[in-house]
Amino acid sequence: MKKWVIVSSLFTVLFASLAWADVGHDHGPAAKDAAPLWVWAVGLGVLALVVLILFRQARRGTLMSERFRGFSHNARLLLLRSPFSGLSVSLIRLLFNLYLLAVGFDMLFVARFAAINWIFHGLSVIPSGILSDLFGRRRVFLVSYSGNLLATTAIIFVTDQSWLLVLAALSGLFEGGHAIVGPPFMVEQSRADERVHLFSLNGGIQVGAASLGNLSAGFLPIVFAALFDIGPESAWARRAALMCALPIMVFSMIPIYLIREEWRPIDIGRWWRSLESYGRIGMLALTEALIAFGMGFSAPFFNIFFEQKLRASTDQIGLIFALASVCTAVVMLFVPMLVARLGRVRTVTLVKLMGVPSLILLGMSDSVLWAGAFYILTILFIGGPFPNRGISDPVYSLFAMEVVKERERGTTNGVMHAFSEFPMGVGAAIAGQFMVVGDWQTPYLIGGAIFSVGFILYYLYFVRIDVRQPALQPATAS
Repeated sequence: MKKWVIVSSLFTVLFASLAWADVGHDHGPAAKDAAPLWVWAVGLGVLALVVLILFRQARRGTLMSERFRGFSHNARLLLLRSPFSGLSVSLIRLLFNLYLLAVGFDMLFVARFAAINWIFHGLSVIPSGILSDLFGRRRVFLVSYSGNLLATTAIIFVTDQSWLLVLAALSGLFEGGHAIVGPPFMVEQSRADERVHLFSLNGGIQVGAASLGNLSAGFLPIVFAALFDIGPESAWARRAALMCALPIMVFSMIPIYLIREEWRPIDIGRWWRSLESYGRIGMLALTEALIAFGMGFSAPFFNIFFEQKLRASTDQIGLIFALASVCTAVVMLFVPMLVARLGRVRTVTLVKLMGVPSLILLGMSDSVLWAGAFYILTILFIGGPFPNRGISDPVYSLFAMEVVKERERGTTNGVMHAFSEFPMGVGAAIAGQFMVVGDWQTPYLIGGAIFSVGFILYYLYFVRIDVRQPALQPATAS
């Protein structure tokens, strides 16, 4: 217990240090000053301490379970990939919108770019899910991820508006191809009694790595600015920081390449006849559509909200985002205990709805300190675009994979992604119109209301299934 008291105290110190962000808030550029070095030292110290404690606790089996030692070879490789995935995606997501603004594009173009990316992501995931059911997860992932890596590389260097929008579409298409692989594959490579722990550990690792990615996104522009004698908020400093994500993306492909997948191809007729869970898949799709549409009004632009409305600097944003990720990574490891008491559906619904007030209050905030507090609570309970997952998201993904048949999992995950990314793109496009005129409160209010409706419907439909049929028979883990 003493260890957790120490961690809590350090969190309090680090959070209190965010008060410097309000100094000079009303004086424009003064709010762009870099964070003091001691703030970074405390932040990195907290990260190191949390990693050490989690490692020791997991090694003793006191946090999670001794069952980790029995995970299959493929499941371990998927866990090995998690930190690289969380690190690279968080670095890109935090910096890229800010990079576009530094290049000279306005907020309307940034919103248009995000909307096109999400929409094309949504258009590709259903075909990709079907292909993964027919030909295997690993093959679909490697092809799609390679294409996404090339598109991301081009996006960092291209500055022509038309080509950027084309690359946004291409990147979204390829992202959809590899996004659907993870959850169904993890279900297929684990036993029913270990899945909650496996999904929670995977989510915790990704979010923990995202905290380091967020810190890096705030720190790297300062490093490159010092090296090349340019401003830390300049386009070149942010471009150089974005380039650091590319080799990390390459490393994240290696574990998937090493996976030994035994997949028996089936013909399209057999696949079609094997689909039976129409009602459940349809309700999951409707839930995803409402959730994503609501989140599209705010989540893709959290970083822009802090920079444009609150005048926070890149390193200040990175520190706030990193703290949110650290808190989420720690709390996520205790979610299985809540699931054991309440069940999957009740846990997910309760946690998600608890985050709605903080989301709405975030949009109303005029202080970096209060906005930082509400942002942390929002990410903790609700989450955001990958890898900023909420603490109940692994359980939500697991439940969706368990209530459909094995051969439907890739298709189900594809349908859920399609009904997530496409509506989020629509929501982002609508939110852009409000942001251009400086109205941040309205989209957060609309988004929170739609999000609440989505999870209320989710609860009403699935709570009885969670009680009567908590899990289908698992596939044999290799």
